[in-house]
Amino acid sequence: MFNSFGEYMFRLLFGPLRKVTKKANQFYIFFKVIGRQFDQMKKDIFRVREESAVLTCSDIMLPVHGQDRDMARLKGETIESYRTRLAMKGVISEKAGLNEGIRYLAKSFGYDNVEILKNPDPEHWAEATVFFVGGNIVLDDHGVLLQELNKIKPARTLLSLSKQQRYPGTAYLGAARVSGRIVIIEQE
Repeated sequence: MFNSFGEYMFRLLFGPLRKVTKKANQFYIFFKVIGRQFDQMKKDIFRVREESAVLTCSDIMLPVHGQDRDMARLKGETIESYRTRLAMKGVISEKAGLNEGIRYLAKSFGYDNVEILKNPDPEHWAEATVFFVGGNIVLDDHGVLLQELNKIKPARTLLSLSKQQRYPGTAYLGAARVSGRIVIIEQE
């Protein structure tokens, strides 16, 4: 309906003030000049709104969001995976110290599943092994993963990191049975 703020403001004037032609109407000229400034401010406000959110900001703004969250971009990390990790920072921090937090951390690095196995030895009750099971892996650096894992682990535990890649396939198993001196080999 209206292309600019100036046209809208001019339309709000009552009839007698709009009767003069637009070229000679001082209100029209005033609203046209002021309207350009308001239109530019509107564009700037929308840009600030987009840049203030991690998911919609430009690539140049991502390091600023990372500095806010004390998260630098890791070596070998893509822009989109860095954006995902920054977006998940709040959830990961909220669940830090819990197994759920470790699972969210694994998802932010592209691992589908996490298995956390406690050490069965009662002497080492505070130790656990974390298995990162593959998926759409973003970062495969063992040292960086362990460093990030230690930031959110429960305070009392000593975690070790293992990675596991699972591939679907068929496994053939065989069994041997000895009856007297006859060896029977069966395969299923």
